[in-house]
Amino acid sequence: MIKLNAKYLIVFVSMLFTSIGFTQEDDVVEEEIEIKEDFNMLFNSVIEMDIDKSIFTMSQGNSHFTEDQKSGIVAMLVPSSFEKLEQDLKNELTEDKDTDILDKGELKNDGKRILFLKQSIEREGKTYYMLMFAKEHTDEASIMVTAFYEKNQDEAFKKYGEKAIKSAKLVEKE
Repeated sequence: MIKLNAKYLIVFVSMLFTSIGFTQEDDVVEEEIEIKEDFNMLFNSVIEMDIDKSIFTMSQGNSHFTEDQKSGIVAMLVPSSFEKLEQDLKNELTEDKDTDILDKGELKNDGKRILFLKQSIEREGKTYYMLMFAKEHTDEASIMVTAFYEKNQDEAFKKYGEKAIKSAKLVEKE
């Protein structure tokens, strides 16, 4: 199941990179540095969240999974402004035939906006839900939290995902 979930994460990250669009510069070296910094941001940022460790017993970095690895919460800092992510959400982010968008919108937390997108995905004869949340971090980066779980777990896991994004914050390196 990890391979399946990692595949979705890779597809999602790829969609983000294709939607971000790097600025056109004559200097290839500067562009390569920017790409390297974006990858660094994605995979080396430490994000602290309020996660129920009795449910998500397996953790590695910013990824937290249930024992059976059918459900999880993954966080990352993405090199995209909140406004860009909001525009992507309005454009529905994906035209994938294997997914259905069930809901999208905005939550509030202490006066701050959080975007969300809920999708249904059919895999191996089962229906899974994927909730993607985004909240502003800086003008150039946003915190993304993705929760995925089986359809029959919607009530509980939706709450876990919302709790994670509302509490998510970047741990600054000293």
